Amino acid sequence: MLIVLAVVAAVAAALLLGSRVLFERRIDREIDALLADARRATPRIVTERDLEALPAPVQRWLRGSNVLGTGVPSTVRLRQDGQFQLEGRGWMPFSAEQYFTIDPPGFLWKASFRMAPMLSVAGRDRYRSGEGSIEMRVLSLAPVANESGGGLNQGAMLRFLGEIQWFPAAALADYIRWDGVDPDTAIATMRCNGVTGSMTIRFDSDGRAIESSAMRYNDSRGRNERWVNRNDTFGEFHGIRVPVTGEARWDYETGPLPYIRWRITAIEQDRPMRFR
Repeated sequence: MLIVLAVVAAVAAALLLGSRVLFERRIDREIDALLADARRATPRIVTERDLEALPAPVQRWLRGSNVLGTGVPSTVRLRQDGQFQLEGRGWMPFSAEQYFTIDPPGFLWKASFRMAPMLSVAGRDRYRSGEGSIEMRVLSLAPVANESGGGLNQGAMLRFLGEIQWFPAAALADYIRWDGVDPDTAIATMRCNGVTGSMTIRFDSDGRAIESSAMRYNDSRGRNERWVNRNDTFGEFHGIRVPVTGEARWDYETGPLPYIRWRITAIEQDRPMRFR
């Protein structure tokens, strides 16, 4: 009996390992395909002239981010960790790597969440060719989320718009329009593949983006909900000042529900390859 149990355990472990390897390889191929989409023309250098038509708080942000004299990237990759929770079910640690293309706009967020000892959820959130999609699996085997299209297109597009805070020069992209609200607030409106969404961004006197909010599609509820991201601390990667810690939440009618506490540990521009 012990021998049989040992064999069963060994077979189960091998199947689990094989499923994990196959799932991760498929996500890696998706990352490669996303990065291959990027148009790599001669880098556009950000100048004062690029800022002239922008609202005053956006100009202050871009100057404070140190992007003047730098190129608009074609790709960006970053590493991230923190805590995540689903609908108030308790916080769990996560780690992630994310890849962006600026022209066309797209991203893939590859993440792993530790729910309990020996129990994890892994998968990815993707925005490519104007379509949002998400796939997550327990132990890289049993699907817990596998959806694409519909409202996810708007939600993923707004996620991309909110996350240009980690590569601010992308604020100059043709698919983003900026409108001033007051000396410290501006609205960014993005249009892609027939979908339009707007985000309100608040800046401080030093040009730091401190809060973003939008009516964004919430997949778990199947409708648009007020979404807010708060940036808490700031730092520099390769001379570009960006937020490095913060928290995002949904503002429900029953009250706010934070769902992610994030920390950025690495950002690299124009390295169109996966982290090794």
